[in-house]
Amino acid sequence: MDIHKPKPWHSLREFLKEYLIIVVGVLTALSAEAGVEWLHWRHEAHVAREAMAYDMRRTLGWSAATDAEAPCVLARLQALSDVLDEAGRTKRLPPLGSFPPPQSHSWILRSWSALVAGQTLAHMPNREQTLLAAIANRLDYLYRERDQSILDWSELQTMAGMGRPVSDAELASLNAALGRAATHQSSLQGGARQTPTLIIQTGLLSRDDVQRAWDEGLAAGKASRVCQPLPAPAPRRAWLPLLFRTQPIRPGDEKADTLGVAGAVTTER
Repeated sequence: MDIHKPKPWHSLREFLKEYLIIVVGVLTALSAEAGVEWLHWRHEAHVAREAMAYDMRRTLGWSAATDAEAPCVLARLQALSDVLDEAGRTKRLPPLGSFPPPQSHSWILRSWSALVAGQTLAHMPNREQTLLAAIANRLDYLYRERDQSILDWSELQTMAGMGRPVSDAELASLNAALGRAATHQSSLQGGARQTPTLIIQTGLLSRDDVQRAWDEGLAAGKASRVCQPLPAPAPRRAWLPLLFRTQPIRPGDEKADTLGVAGAVTTER
């Protein structure tokens, strides 16, 4: 095997020539690696923006639905306040049908955790990073407000029933839950109104996309069941008398028919 030993430099010109070849080779390799990495993160950012755009359409729908539903929620809370005022005088909760709470939205950017954990966010422009972080923080706040609202409405829903005596302590607890529900509803509506501005500033959705998502959310909010009047309680179910079967069971029947609450009694002639 032939081994080529490096030739000694005979002049500064030959040294600079060899040095230049090495430097150009190293720079070329580094540039190629940086180019591949840039293309990789550019693709990752493009995928992340598409995922964020999808989440933003959902968020716009939730925001519009919350804003459209707000007058109905406040009217429902006022109706429940009137019921509690009357119960405070009579010491009895009146008959009241089961009433639904406001719509409960997710308020989560599902793509945000992947965007941060995958380090894609760090390869986006600073302005875009700031806007996306602001949206994520806003939705996290609305998520926590939603959870508190769910707890308040769960307590208020204990008012439903055929009517019953109520203690002063329970009335105080229900009035406190009513006040908290009103506060959380105000926070949800305010946050929902501010969210679209942040989404529009990102430029990830066109004006048509924004308007379409908002209109769909408005329609969903106006159709909410909380916009219906407080329902009356359902009438008590009447017990049906036991029904008796007088026909004989023919051979081959696998089982007797079951009728009424306790089942049918069969007799043979």
